[in-house]
Amino acid sequence: MAKPRLVAAVLALSAAFAAMGVHQRHEYTTTSSASGAPLAFVVGRTGLVQVVDTRSGAVLVTADTGGRATGVAVSPDGQRLYVVNGWTGAITAVDPRTGEILDRIFTQVQLSHAAMRPDGERLYVSAAGSVAVVDPRDFRLVAAIRVGGGPQGLAVHPSNEVLYVANSQDGTVSVVDTATASQTSTIEVGGLPQFLALSPDGSRLYVSGLRLGEKTPGVLTVVDTTTNQVVGSVEAGRGAGSIAVTPDGATVYLTLPKNGEVVVVDAATMTVRERLPIDSPGVAIAPGDPRVFLATGATTTVLDSTNTVLATYRMRTGELAETRPRKFDAAMIAFCAQRAPTGSRISSSQSSKSSTGSS
Repeated sequence: MAKPRLVAAVLALSAAFAAMGVHQRHEYTTTSSASGAPLAFVVGRTGLVQVVDTRSGAVLVTADTGGRATGVAVSPDGQRLYVVNGWTGAITAVDPRTGEILDRIFTQVQLSHAAMRPDGERLYVSAAGSVAVVDPRDFRLVAAIRVGGGPQGLAVHPSNEVLYVANSQDGTVSVVDTATASQTSTIEVGGLPQFLALSPDGSRLYVSGLRLGEKTPGVLTVVDTTTNQVVGSVEAGRGAGSIAVTPDGATVYLTLPKNGEVVVVDAATMTVRERLPIDSPGVAIAPGDPRVFLATGATTTVLDSTNTVLATYRMRTGELAETRPRKFDAAMIAFCAQRAPTGSRISSSQSSKSSTGSS
């Protein structure tokens, strides 16, 4: 295992700127991989990791990153898993084939979410007042991007050219040029934005947020990424959880753990189509796969395109941790980042609204 790297100086400067599952009951088809079954990387709250074969539900590999997890990202080839141990300020690189901890970056600041650029060239991690930029090839910090207050959720456009950052204290989403590692504009969404997700073609950005003092404070907002304008919103309920969009872009799933439900939203009309009584903090959909994966504590729940429970995969329990025994409590699910489709580029109007930024 490589020696940990201490990179506190760069981030501090930026901060100063401000078991097997139940048998499946339905057939499904997928275009996500040659084998037809993507691997799911399921991360527990305490930093435990399980790699799941999504066809059988078998847990193939386990790992222990040693600290409470707040974010996760996967390399496009599936050969590296990056877990953000946010409370301890660490980014942990894991080999998902063996469960080996390969390296760690210690930042000495609190971290939050993570996102991998679809080309695999950069890993982004939201931190105190900034976004840390990591080069995954040698696993080192190469920049810290100044954004708005309280950066949380991250999303990278399929073109690789733009990073979006939810600024929970500012009611804005930062638009970052990935080539220069600098903020170029901001989008006013209001409230306290938390999580982000893009439609597969990158044309729409979905933002889950809170509007304090309202009867239903949880809101899902949609932004047109060609104009950087809010084009719709829907009141979701209490709380603001993670988001996933179906491969056809027609349906958006939003978790509301405070409500103990998952909200299914029609993307065309931005109306709530269905409310599922499933308590889950994390939702994910693999590129080209019609199934919806929900982190549900000791299990991973899989839905089909009709929102029927297709399977319930039981996670391994027992003494999985290397340092101390602790229960596995699934909080996040990740899949390999989607590579950019041919011709998927951001319009020049993306940067039309200027704003100060710093790398």
